[in-house]
Amino acid sequence: MKKVLIFSLFVAQFSMNAVTWKVGATQTYTSLSSIVNLVQNSDTVKIDGGVYLNDPMQWTKNNLVFIGLGTGSNRSIMKWNGGDIANGKGIWVFGNPATTGSITVDNVVFEGARISDANGANGAGIRYQAKDLTIRNCLFNSCQNGILEGGSYSGSVISIINSEFNNNGYEFIGNANSGYEHSIYISSQTDSLLVRNCYFHDPRGEGNIIKTRAQKSYILYNYIDEANGQGSWEINIAQGGLNVIIGNVIIQGANSINHGMISYDAASNPIENFYFINNTVINKYVGNFNYFNVTPTSGINKYKVYNNIFTKVSGASMSNFIAGTLGAALDTVANRILPNYTSVGFVNATTDNYHLTSSAASFINNSVNAGVASSGYNLNALYEYVAFTSSLAPRVMSGSASDIGAYEFASPTSVSENKGLSQIVCYPNPAIDAFTIDLGTLTYNKAELVIFNTEGKEVKRVLLKESKTNVNPGSDLKKGLYYYKVCTDGAMISSGKVILH
Repeated sequence: MKKVLIFSLFVAQFSMNAVTWKVGATQTYTSLSSIVNLVQNSDTVKIDGGVYLNDPMQWTKNNLVFIGLGTGSNRSIMKWNGGDIANGKGIWVFGNPATTGSITVDNVVFEGARISDANGANGAGIRYQAKDLTIRNCLFNSCQNGILEGGSYSGSVISIINSEFNNNGYEFIGNANSGYEHSIYISSQTDSLLVRNCYFHDPRGEGNIIKTRAQKSYILYNYIDEANGQGSWEINIAQGGLNVIIGNVIIQGANSINHGMISYDAASNPIENFYFINNTVINKYVGNFNYFNVTPTSGINKYKVYNNIFTKVSGASMSNFIAGTLGAALDTVANRILPNYTSVGFVNATTDNYHLTSSAASFINNSVNAGVASSGYNLNALYEYVAFTSSLAPRVMSGSASDIGAYEFASPTSVSENKGLSQIVCYPNPAIDAFTIDLGTLTYNKAELVIFNTEGKEVKRVLLKESKTNVNPGSDLKKGLYYYKVCTDGAMISSGKVILH
């Protein structure tokens, strides 16, 4: 008991000693380099808006939080415009904190990271060699690598949320070094990668937009567009693993170098399952191309492709839907492969609005239940990408089944008029001990509430026997954020978020 008390007092004292550092032109500390040796474990660094020029950092403490306070045209910008970055790695380098450590970076811009060809040509906005990393609301602009993770601790968890990646990659096409720089590169030492609600566009060079060797990768509800840039694979699953790719818009640009879009290399990761669900995939390269490339094909347990739209620019020639023979591992259902992306029923394909119109009849109400991944992760699309600067929109069906692709068709008659969704209320929210689902005057034979955690895994299911049902989370659910959907007679009619305190 005495040892426990001493340890508790130590932890409390440790937390009390955590410091918030303020950096900015009008602050005591005007540069990051002026505090790098002062920052200790569990500290927070708040950075005023402005340009912090040629001030690369190597951080070595645990549990650090970095918050950029700049907004609009005066964001907190870590900019490099010199020769080689002095540390030879990146604008910010996180190097091997203790295995319990984690890093959070929120609302910071990283721009211009560069290292010469002679020294590897792989300068990164963030070079990560630590444990858990969370990136939120950040911009990686004109770096050779946006985030380059390598040499991290085994079992690391990396989350990249609500962030933008623009014009990253190697600058000079045709150089021998070209092809090794990516917007995101994650090594096999990472246990789990989450990329959600991000915007990737206009890459340069011959690298990949997302390249991951993580044991598990969840790429959810992003907008991935080569646009006017040049690049290789949009998504490169470079070492197999468990991969869940749901609800993304994925566009290969007219200037693409590789002419393939999604690559899966079955390698040494212990799990070999690939799930590609409810994505809208568009090829704008005029020439021969593949949607998928799989090599080698041996050892893959499941390669599931459900409810996706695949289409292309007129004049492009699909060499293979999937290059590689998967045999019994291949499971494809309810996909649409169409010859011209401007005439398949999008709201306005020429302005990249890939929401559906009523003319996309073969997409509407034709998705099938995608089930769950081998890990238990729910594979059905619950959200839609709106913009990386805002929250994901709940995906609400307007008919008897969900629609194919990344977006649900919005009927001219509002969903609330058709289904009475405006009547459905969850209260109180946030909730302490319990909350109520009020279905109003809806008519139905059977109603259910399904609750998911932030990873999309179903954690609780409740039969709604009355128009107002009290839901007690009990011991099943810990405090935190959860997503829910309400289903009547087997069809989802509403979804939202609930916070448990």
